[in-house]
Amino acid sequence: MATTLRRIAWFMAAVLACAAICSAEPTESAVHVLDSKTFKAWSTAQSLALVEFYAPWCGYCKAMAPAFEMAAKTLQKDRIPLAKIDCAVEKGVCDDMGIPGYPTLKVIKSGSFYTYNGTRQESSMVAYMRKHHRSAVTEVAATEFADFIKSERVVVMGFFDSGSSALRVLEEVAGDFRDEYAFGYIANKLTAKKLGLTMPGIVVYKDFDERWDPFEGTFVANDVRKFIKARSIPLLGEMSAQSFGTYAKAGFPIGTIFFKGEEWRKKLEAALLPVAKEFRGVVSFAFVDATFYERHAHQLNLEDKWPAFAIQDVAAHTKYPMDQSKDLTAEEVRKFVQAFASGSLEPSYKSDPIPKYNSDAVFELVSKQFVQVAFDRTKDVLIEFYAPQCIYCKRLAPVYNELGKSLKHNNGLVIAKMNAVTNDIPSNEPELDIPGYPTIVLIRANDNKIIKYEGDRSFESFVEFIKANGVRPISHAQDNVERIHAQVPGARKQTDHSTLMSELPGQLKFNSTATEIKERIETLIERDYLKRDETDPSIYHYLS
Repeated sequence: MATTLRRIAWFMAAVLACAAICSAEPTESAVHVLDSKTFKAWSTAQSLALVEFYAPWCGYCKAMAPAFEMAAKTLQKDRIPLAKIDCAVEKGVCDDMGIPGYPTLKVIKSGSFYTYNGTRQESSMVAYMRKHHRSAVTEVAATEFADFIKSERVVVMGFFDSGSSALRVLEEVAGDFRDEYAFGYIANKLTAKKLGLTMPGIVVYKDFDERWDPFEGTFVANDVRKFIKARSIPLLGEMSAQSFGTYAKAGFPIGTIFFKGEEWRKKLEAALLPVAKEFRGVVSFAFVDATFYERHAHQLNLEDKWPAFAIQDVAAHTKYPMDQSKDLTAEEVRKFVQAFASGSLEPSYKSDPIPKYNSDAVFELVSKQFVQVAFDRTKDVLIEFYAPQCIYCKRLAPVYNELGKSLKHNNGLVIAKMNAVTNDIPSNEPELDIPGYPTIVLIRANDNKIIKYEGDRSFESFVEFIKANGVRPISHAQDNVERIHAQVPGARKQTDHSTLMSELPGQLKFNSTATEIKERIETLIERDYLKRDETDPSIYHYLS
């Protein structure tokens, strides 16, 4: 990952701007400060609380601090405490909690931790915590019914007596979905009768499609969950970058209908609406305008021929493009979706041709042979997933090639690379999700356990990683190491970043002087962690 340090002048201005704040008299904080001694006991004792995991150098943490403090003060009257723990000091606690970055907010409910799904504004934190303070299902009076069912985009309403088992089922489901939908119930039989409903019953109200859908199954939590999720998205909505998350969160494979032009959209909507109804709860159907999202069609292995149809199973990381030589009729789509639902369709994987010659030090892996090579239980397999245009991949290439050359004689080891732009990964293992380039993993012999590489990009660190995590013993000549250090830039093991930061003079604080800032930047340049921009010398680039 690369971080660009913008102009020194801007940074200095920010430092000076906050000087008054930093020098102000401290006031008593409403936020509890936790450490390794108090964290467990305090957390266990809370019925509901919000905890921030932060680092003092984190800019986002500093930006959120005033809002977090105000939220803590506001929620004092609700008896909902807010706390924070410094992960730079209490690293063990934060590692045990699996904190991925800063700030991370966690909700405590009866001693257990849950993900906070709100924003970092004071109003959002207050509203979110108050919502969790209330019962997951709100009892709604008959006079409030009309307003309540319009209060959110999707509202789930139960019709049953206060002590019924159906209410307990709805409360269980609401505990899972309370951040996404509003839940209420009404015990007024007259209201239910006016709506043509019998008690007990559940209805999903929404601002699209038929506006309301009654649940007709048995009152089992899993069935109710699936019904709500299926009704929370339109039968034939339009998917975009903004709405994709809604479809993915619903948990159903997405039947994507690519079109160009409003006329085609109307024709397809009329033809495919019955199919969407037939497979509701199995596949979600959505239109995508190929004018704007042609690239998404390519990712689903479709050609530039419209209209087109493909099924994307987000959870399984698989895609199923429909044969584009066939007309996109209701009957053809029905047969295709039915084949998918029955499990008779094979997923499509984009792949480069298998190389005729693959005798180089680094094995060029393609999708067509991925499973055969990567999951060979007789070998440890180190794989770099790269993109041709990635500057960090290019910078790594000399070191990685030398690694392959130096270790090629080890029969129990394969050093491989794969162009992840032109090849799909035929696996739904979460460890093979590619968050960025380069991503490097070791697939271990025997059990095929996948271990992500997170060290620096030096020759020695790669060797240490393989020795520590692989199954097969490896060897390499020490004189090769010295030769590689001399010939390949960046091959020598670097000082750990955290060690470097602790060694640097004048750690930057809000009251750092301009001289201290300049000294630190010069130190980073000397140690090859920063370089000046070639076109603008006031901009610096961080070298990972």
